[in-house]
Amino acid sequence: MKQAPPLIQSKKKTKLKNKTPQHTKKALARLEQRLYELERKERKHRLTEKALRESEEKYRTVVDRANDGIAIIQDKIVQFANPRLLEIGGYSAEEVIGRPFTDFLTEKELQRMLTAYERGLAGNNGQTKFEVYLRKKHGDPFIAEINSSIIRYKNKEAALILVRDFTQRKKTERLKESIFRISEAAISSESLDDLYLSIHQVISNLMPAKNFYIALYDSGADLLSFPYFVDEYDPPPLPKKPGKGLTEYVLRTGRPLLASPEVFAELEARGEVESIGAPSIDWLGVPLIINGTTIGVLVVQSYTEGTRYGKDEMDILKFVSDQVAMAVHRKKSEAQIKASLEEKEVLLREVHHRVKNNMQVISSLLNLQSRLIADPAVLEMFKDSQRRIRSMALVHERLYHSSDLSRIEFSHYLRNLATHLFNSCQADSSRIHLRLDLEEVFLNINTAIPCGLIVNELISNALKHAFPEGRSGEVAVELRRVEGDGYLLGVRDNGVGVPEGLDFRQTETLGLQIVVTLVSQVAGELKIDRQNGTAFTLVFKELPMKKRA
Repeated sequence: MKQAPPLIQSKKKTKLKNKTPQHTKKALARLEQRLYELERKERKHRLTEKALRESEEKYRTVVDRANDGIAIIQDKIVQFANPRLLEIGGYSAEEVIGRPFTDFLTEKELQRMLTAYERGLAGNNGQTKFEVYLRKKHGDPFIAEINSSIIRYKNKEAALILVRDFTQRKKTERLKESIFRISEAAISSESLDDLYLSIHQVISNLMPAKNFYIALYDSGADLLSFPYFVDEYDPPPLPKKPGKGLTEYVLRTGRPLLASPEVFAELEARGEVESIGAPSIDWLGVPLIINGTTIGVLVVQSYTEGTRYGKDEMDILKFVSDQVAMAVHRKKSEAQIKASLEEKEVLLREVHHRVKNNMQVISSLLNLQSRLIADPAVLEMFKDSQRRIRSMALVHERLYHSSDLSRIEFSHYLRNLATHLFNSCQADSSRIHLRLDLEEVFLNINTAIPCGLIVNELISNALKHAFPEGRSGEVAVELRRVEGDGYLLGVRDNGVGVPEGLDFRQTETLGLQIVVTLVSQVAGELKIDRQNGTAFTLVFKELPMKKRA
């Protein structure tokens, strides 16, 4: 049988292909669409995986570089700890991960934190922030702030813990509090001894300070004293000239010194210091400096290996030393000022006492002289002078006994003055009565003396002229405050009164001339009322104290 030509065969195949069933074409199209969707999902999956890797890397970077410690605790076991948490505690990852979190709590904190952990997992929205003492691998426990929250970790609830080391913050807070307490003690302490004791107590709250002293240097006397000295072995040293002790070394250099036995031996070998008192293990001193001048030294020392000092303790003492120096300097200045004021107060009291005594001497001389006088008018002039002197002397006497040497309680003064005048003028108490209406008023000496002399003249004048020929009546003295920081001082009698035509400002009577002059001196206003006797009313303000050159 003959074969068909190749060309004819090719045409037959093409014809068969074109005759592929329609359902086959649809199946192929669906297959192609499926392949496209799979490729698209694959690309999306790869992009998602890439994004997840980038996100994971980003969050891991954040967690690894976080300033706070981060841990995940599940079933009371530490499942994760970031580098910062390991650094805070001084542990490696192997020493933390896989261990119960209670291994890192102090005994004091154990039950409290277990309770908080269980409540958190139970959905109790209680306290989520705590201050906790945690164990370091080496060294003392440290205080940390912990923030906790519940998360899903590996399809199971866990506690996410943020740990912040509060050691430095607490130290700073304690230092700030110490500065405040020293400043407060500088103001509230009654004496330097109380201040030194307060400083010792403050230092003791910051470091071991069983052996503590403050040394102060007086450059004028070239003398080193130890006003506060507490030591297990040595008694307080007496004031002395500076020698070659460690205290003097700090005074000379103006720099802090931590003298361990090795450092002391080196300084001693160089001839810088010499051994004084019981040998200590560590001696730590910092200078007390005011305005660039070293005024003393603040010192702590230890005699046992169990108590050693280092850079932290030196930094603490340096930090508080400025405040201590200012507090000591302030209290010393206050003590000196107080001593000076007390001395001046004693002198001023003595001045008032002597002025009063001298006036009494003058009064006594006038009294002696008056015995030789036969003329009643001249004798009365002498007695008037005595009463004026007594009025001024009484002011100085009141000031001498007053707690405030610049002011006297004027109502008490007027009471004494009026009583004295009634006795001096020999007023008949059965006829003439004294009535006092006095408010408590304090006046300085510049105002009290002229006002006292005015009252002296007005009462004396009333006793002499208001009740002639056995007439009865009363003399009233009034003292009170008035509006505008002023005072009203009145002397009134219900006697015969002053004649209508008499102008007290123009009278030739010495007593009233003195009154007019003194009223002008106190810049007051004097009025007279002639109804039912005579009433003089003075309104005045306190004069300022005179400045002394």
